[in-house]
Amino acid sequence: MKRSLACIALTLMTCAGLTGTAFAKSDFYIRSQHSNGKFTGFHEILSKPKSGYHRANYCNRSFWVSSTTVIWTEQQNAAGRTLILEENTGTVRRIVCKDNSAFATLEDLGLSKRDVAKIRAANKPLDMRSSRLQTIRDAFKEYK
Repeated sequence: MKRSLACIALTLMTCAGLTGTAFAKSDFYIRSQHSNGKFTGFHEILSKPKSGYHRANYCNRSFWVSSTTVIWTEQQNAAGRTLILEENTGTVRRIVCKDNSAFATLEDLGLSKRDVAKIRAANKPLDMRSSRLQTIRDAFKEYK
């Protein structure tokens, strides 16, 4: 009986310790908002290196970001939105950086000009108007 209670107590303490460390982990997000403070979107960035991500500095701190996130921040900045880098520990959100000029551009990532051009070309917005007209045209081809 004592062994069973000891095993149960040890298991509960181990589980409590593991959940404590899981909640202590911080996540980082770049949040975009209008000048009136209305939320428009966010992207998660990483505090540790990951394959396919690029090192970027925001307010004198290194993070790892995808090229898609960098293009998104460029677009948000060009649209006049405020960018905020936040640390989220699950219960607390803390602003790490609020300087729009501190957010990286593709050119800041140390990529070659050719790679930057390829990334920009792959992420061009679609021309939805011509795409919609082509879809309508194709739908009525059978009825001629």
